[in-house]
Amino acid sequence: MTTVTSKRKLRVHLPVFLALVAVALLLAAINLWGPMATARRQQEELVRLRAEKVGQQEEGRQLRGYKRKLASDEGQESAARRSGYVREGDRRLVFVKEKAKGRGREGQ
Repeated sequence: MTTVTSKRKLRVHLPVFLALVAVALLLAAINLWGPMATARRQQEELVRLRAEKVGQQEEGRQLRGYKRKLASDEGQESAARRSGYVREGDRRLVFVKEKAKGRGREGQ
């Protein structure tokens, strides 16, 4: 058996090689840009949703506390008084805040 070997050398011109590598990297970056931007938007949305969840959990805790308070007679009476109800025989007093004298436009 005889082996034939070639003595030819592959000549690579450095500027052409670097240009091909640059094009390949550019194409890879373009192909990765879309998924990377999508991942970044998803992370931002996740942070926003987590903050919203924390706020809703706090609101839920407050509402459960208010519900517990309303379960008692004292809590119901307090809520009714805040809404303007009075007990039979009680007087309703209404306080009106007056404007301070000397403030506002002159001559009125």
